[in-house]
Amino acid sequence: MSRRSTRSKRGLLWALAVVVIVGGLAAVAYFTPLMSVRSIEVTGTREVSTDQILSAAAIPKGAPLLQVDTAPAARRVAAIADVAQVRIQRSYPSKIVITVTEREPVVRVVTDTQIQVLDKTGVAYRHYDKSITLPPEISKLPSFSTPNPGPTDPTTKAVLPVIADLPAFVADQLLEVHASSPVDIQFVLRGNKTVVWGDSDRTADKAEALRLVMTQRASSYNVSSPESPAYK
Repeated sequence: MSRRSTRSKRGLLWALAVVVIVGGLAAVAYFTPLMSVRSIEVTGTREVSTDQILSAAAIPKGAPLLQVDTAPAARRVAAIADVAQVRIQRSYPSKIVITVTEREPVVRVVTDTQIQVLDKTGVAYRHYDKSITLPPEISKLPSFSTPNPGPTDPTTKAVLPVIADLPAFVADQLLEVHASSPVDIQFVLRGNKTVVWGDSDRTADKAEALRLVMTQRASSYNVSSPESPAYK
């Protein structure tokens, strides 16, 4: 038998040994409790409780980490109204990490029977009966008036990112938002001051124009063309 043949057989045996070892380790990790779920960490929550997240995820402690199907668990957590995004990851050797991004309230929409809270994507994720006293953080939100508010409505999709990006000096005074179309956005500020905003473009430029023009005593301001703001 040649030396080359001997080396080839030895190499094959080593390769088979490596495959067996790796396969054995994989089997140990997949089927035994040596790498099981011992802790579940939840991050990013404010309004939603950790217990709500854990209950929705329904990931059993003690299950082999590699057998945890994270996709269905993530879908269950995402079904919670206040949750905008969720990511579930394995953290070896024995932890599951659930990272949650909650929805941020931007406006409230008043209907005949209820008050809806919309996030910046237009999703109505909270609903309150009109007869109850609203929580302070909801009552201070500006009201939003448009013919068909919702996540697929072009006007809603144009307006809400503008509201979410307003600087504090505007946002803190904002009481009402009216929009008949994506290019006809108007605000009502404290003191019954109105602002013609126009379309959803150039939010930063329009905000700066409004800051400058509001030094003038007036009841109505127009910053739809931020290069030439007007007031009356």
